[in-house]
Formats: sequence, structure tokens, C-alpha cells
Amino acid sequence: MERSLRRFPAESRALGVGRSMIALAQASILVFTPASHLFVPVGGAEIKVDCSTLAQAASLYCLADSADRQLLNLLVLALLLIVASGILPRYTTVLHFWASLSIGQSISLPDGGDAVAQVVTFFLVLACANDRRTWHWQQPGNEERKGSIWHGLAWAGWWGVRLQVAYIYLNSALAKLSVGPWAEGSATYYVARMENFGAAGLFADLFRWATSITLIALLSTWGTIFTESLIALLLLRRGSRQAVAAVISASLHVLIILQLGIVSFGFIMVGAVICAASRGLDLNAVWLKSLFSRTRSSTQESHSSAPTGPEPENRTDTVALGS
Repeated sequence: MERSLRRFPAESRALGVGRSMIALAQASILVFTPASHLFVPVGGAEIKVDCSTLAQAASLYCLADSADRQLLNLLVLALLLIVASGILPRYTTVLHFWASLSIGQSISLPDGGDAVAQVVTFFLVLACANDRRTWHWQQPGNEERKGSIWHGLAWAGWWGVRLQVAYIYLNSALAKLSVGPWAEGSATYYVARMENFGAAGLFADLFRWATSITLIALLSTWGTIFTESLIALLLLRRGSRQAVAAVISASLHVLIILQLGIVSFGFIMVGAVICAASRGLDLNAVWLKSLFSRTRSSTQESHSSAPTGPEPENRTDTVALGS
């Protein structure tokens, strides 16, 4: 634990990428969905935001209950765009958590990504506690603050993100095993043909045709369970394994987006995985950069050591005499 804490980077560009991706995915909900579609009657009740619990009461939609909800949507959107810009990450993480709480606790039709964003952005408040850069796109470089209490909080927050995201994927995989169609390998066949949640978009016919083939249906169904379990396990490992988890997660959710069209959920999950795997991504980014630099240097040296002019005239004569 001490070694992990000592090596933990207080600042991370990869963590910034994940934060921005989550914020932009949430912003897309507010950009493409009017308030009349986010706050709708459920179970015959009138359109009213529930503010009964402490978490719900802290939502912007409860604090400004009398204001126009479309106007409140624009305010939350502005907060998310500020977060996505990367400015002052140590402080905007608090705004991000509040915006996530407001969306997750107040809208009537959540898609699952809202709940994930709430939890992840809470831990990001801690994970960025020692990040004092002006922008999270700047080069990390505050080694002198690694012994502070803020550094310990940041390390704990990052572990919170890792454990939570790993649990989400592992729980999703294990929960599928108790569902008949997933256990028998036919789930993707039925999902692609659901009336309101099935395959959509340009590739809808392709996915329906592909899942009609028994082998593809089996591989895609059981492959999803295996992939989710693999992501969870890799996130709890060190170094490059975390980077592999991020790549696998991105590939999985891009396929889901192409098949089902749930864009915001997919990018929230990918952003969460990038945050959880940020240390491994940072380490591999440095390694790839150094590898590229060494390759470029060796190439330049080989070019500079190559003969640039004609050989001396007596070289041929010397060879001839020697032979």
C-alpha cells in the first residue's frame, strides 16, 4: 500500500480524458432531449420532481423547483461543458458531482449511465483533490506534493473509482448467468429483435441477420459475459493490464452503440473505465512516447552515420591488391 501510494501520480491526463468523456456524454442527454421528455409522468403521477430524500433535495431541480426546467437544463449543460473543458479539475469535480446528482436524482427516465456517473464523479472529487493544475490537459509535474494528506485522499478516491467500476462490470456479468436467455446463449438474438430496445440505425439489419446464426448468437452472448468479467479483473491489476481493460471496454461499448444506439450510456461507461485505468494508461503513454523517441533517434543516427559522399578512389585498388 505504501509503495502504491508513493508511486501514485497526483495529476493525470488520462483521468482528465475520462472526466471530459463522462461530462460530454451527460451533456449530450441535455442537448438532444428537451425537458418535456426528461420529466414525464410515471405511473400516472403528475410531472413533479421527487425531493423527499437528502440526495434528491440537493438536486438543482429541487433547489430551484419553481424555475423553468428547460432553463435549468441549460444551466446543468453549462456546468458539464465547463467540466469537459478541463479547467481547474480540483474544483470542477465538485460541480461535476452536483450536476450528476441533479440528473440522476431528478429525471424520470434514467438509462443506467446516470447512476454510474453519480458514483464515479463522487470518487473523482477525492481523486482530483491533489490536482492543482489550471487545466487537466497540462503535463503532470507536482512530485513535491506526494506526501500531503491531499495525495492520500486522491489515491483513495482513485481506488474507489477502480473498485466501483470493476464491481459494476463483474456484477453485470454474474447477474446475466441467472437469466435464462443469457445462460443458454440466445440473449443477443432476442435483444436485437426487441420492439423498443432492439437493433437500430444503419446496422440494424446486419445485427439481426448475424444473430440469426446460432454460432454468432452464442459467441456474442457468452462473449459479453466473458468480456465484462475480463474488464473487471484487468481493472484490479497493475500497469498495462489496466490499459488493456480500457481498450476492451471501448470496443465493447462501441459495438453496443452501433447495435442498440444507447450512446450516452456507452460513453459514460468508457469514460468511467478510463478514469479507473488512468494510472495504467499514463504509464503506457510514457512508455510509448519514450519508445517512439528512441526509434526516431536511432533512425536519425543511422541516417547520419551513412556515407554521404563517394568512396575514396584507392578503396577499389586496395581490395584488388588484397584479393
